[in-house]
Amino acid sequence: MDEGWFRRRWMEFRWGHGTYLAFFLNGVNFVLIVYRMLIDYVAPLKAIFSSLRVFVMFYLVVYPLLAISVGHWHRKKQLAIDASLQVEASPYAMENYERLKRIETLLNKMIERGMIDDKSK
Repeated sequence: MDEGWFRRRWMEFRWGHGTYLAFFLNGVNFVLIVYRMLIDYVAPLKAIFSSLRVFVMFYLVVYPLLAISVGHWHRKKQLAIDASLQVEASPYAMENYERLKRIETLLNKMIERGMIDDKSK
């Protein structure tokens, strides 16, 4: 087997673990720790969530709605900022951006001098 095969399996492992399995295990871990460390020791919460099953049902209904709401806010308000910061942090992206700006400047000069037609009008 060649080195590329191992690298592909390593990447697939990271995707499977990081995107799916660790996500699931994190949710299970959160539910068990919160129930055991908080709800079992706080009487008013124990009255509401009488068993782990009740808390799991609550979690499965409320948490996805909360996560979707936060994700929607992030997409609408924050994603453009995140993308621009990633571009600024990447030397390749910044180089491409600077090259595109120079090309745009040259094209505008060529249009002004009548060397090419401006098809956007």
